[in-house]
Amino acid sequence: MSAVRAVWVHAVWWTFTALWTTAMALAMAVTLGRHKATLGAAMMRCWGRVTLAVAGVRLDVDPALAEDLRNRRGRVLVFNHSSTLDLLVGSAIMPPGGVTIAKQEMKRVPIIGWVMRVLDILFIDRGDHAAATASLNAAAARIARERLTIVAAPEGTRSADGSLGPFKMGPFHMAAQAQVPVVALLWVGCPQLWPRKTWVPRSGVVRIVPIGEFAPVPVAEVRAQAERVRDAFVAALARWQGGR
Repeated sequence: MSAVRAVWVHAVWWTFTALWTTAMALAMAVTLGRHKATLGAAMMRCWGRVTLAVAGVRLDVDPALAEDLRNRRGRVLVFNHSSTLDLLVGSAIMPPGGVTIAKQEMKRVPIIGWVMRVLDILFIDRGDHAAATASLNAAAARIARERLTIVAAPEGTRSADGSLGPFKMGPFHMAAQAQVPVVALLWVGCPQLWPRKTWVPRSGVVRIVPIGEFAPVPVAEVRAQAERVRDAFVAALARWQGGR
């Protein structure tokens, strides 16, 4: 990969992000934060799409899924986490009422951490189980009431080699407590376009493939549901890695 391209992409990314962060902060201040779920989500989509375009990455989204993502409704959207590119992809498809779960450490990332503070990001302290549980419970109480879409990676951290890691129960507990469905999406191509230890992604296509929508279950059945969802991800990954 050309060093010149890497420098150019990062220069455009950070310049745009700094300007857009300022615009987001002003928008939230002017509206007194009352439109985080709509205006904030729209501005996140714009940021994700611009940064992907600068990197030469195009999204191929299933048409029915694209239509559903335009609708605001209560749900927990889960995806396979295999690359830094996931941050840009998740932002680019953020539905109205979309709320992202991020690890506490993201607050310290320059510029990106600042904009995440401005928006309705749910930060989870993975080192403090009680605090993490309280945050998840608070989010669950809002999902159905405010028709929020929680966007989360149940693996918790990105995979080192593109394979699917163990699932944490947090997103599934939120869905069960709020009695909303879990929507599973497979993101195909992220680790190939932006593998670890590279500065910027290669140009190419990321496909967003719907795996299925899983109906709400009682809290007592959360672990069983998580296992069903993970099995569905494993099967879908095998199909794509085998050339469909």
